[in-house]
Amino acid sequence: MSEVQPAREIDDEAALWAVRSDARELEPRTEAELAAWLAGDPRRQGAFLRAQAALSLVDRARALPSDALQPEPAAPALPRRALLAWGIGGAAAAMGGAAVLLNLRTEAFTTGLGEIRRAPLADGTQMILNTDSALKVQFTARRRQVDVLRGEAWFDVAHDLQRPFVVRAGGTRFEALGTAFSVRQRGERTDLQVTDGVVAASRSDSDQRAEVPAGHRLTIADGGQPFVVTPDPAAIRRSLAWRQGELVLDGETLAEAAAEFNRYNTLKIIVEDPELGAERLVGLFRTGDPESFVASVTTLLDAEVRREGETLRLWRP
Repeated sequence: MSEVQPAREIDDEAALWAVRSDARELEPRTEAELAAWLAGDPRRQGAFLRAQAALSLVDRARALPSDALQPEPAAPALPRRALLAWGIGGAAAAMGGAAVLLNLRTEAFTTGLGEIRRAPLADGTQMILNTDSALKVQFTARRRQVDVLRGEAWFDVAHDLQRPFVVRAGGTRFEALGTAFSVRQRGERTDLQVTDGVVAASRSDSDQRAEVPAGHRLTIADGGQPFVVTPDPAAIRRSLAWRQGELVLDGETLAEAAAEFNRYNTLKIIVEDPELGAERLVGLFRTGDPESFVASVTTLLDAEVRREGETLRLWRP
């Protein structure tokens, strides 16, 4: 029979992990160690939540001089550990257990081809994922962080001055407070569209920075290209119609429209004629109905269509 770890020892270890995760971004190896520690005993998750919440409460109250709250490069100093010990036993209890409502875990969100998913987050932020997307969300007592690994998402951010909301994509960092915006990661390009408030953008590999207000777009290409900020509220509204499962065209080429439809469907549209692909279109379509779109194209542009398996091939005789 294995020996049961004392609760006080679990609280001490949780306090140390809270300081380590609060002081800096954990490396993958350290994240794995933390995950293994949490999995080792069902009581540890609760202890870690209480330690994180107590740390946040103490920092906000500024109960001690600032030098007692500075993160150490190695193991935390004794004053910090003693402070946390008080926080776990006193502050968390005074909060009436509210600390357990904080989501301090890393969560993964994904969507399949053609899927649009609404995912409210623990802080009240509303997140909508577009087709074929993958995101990692990590909340702590000090920050809210989302990594866009693939695809696109729109965020209506809950206001919290104590915990900045940061989205990272393709080497770019977007920080917002009480803001609504979308981020799309595609290859070496990252697109930001702001629908409310202001988003601060910065690159990790350069000193480039920009503040992007509502109604503006920011396009970022890897390789040190300058930020390009443009005002275009109408285009942003059209671009974000995917949240309702719609695709709005207002002067895009047939080739561009086909590429957008292909993002959502296994039935792919191939435009074989370059001249036909350069034709510009206006209209409102459902993202999941490429056949109706192709039917409209054949009538409007005097084109022909041939279906081959999961492909619709368009050309002009």
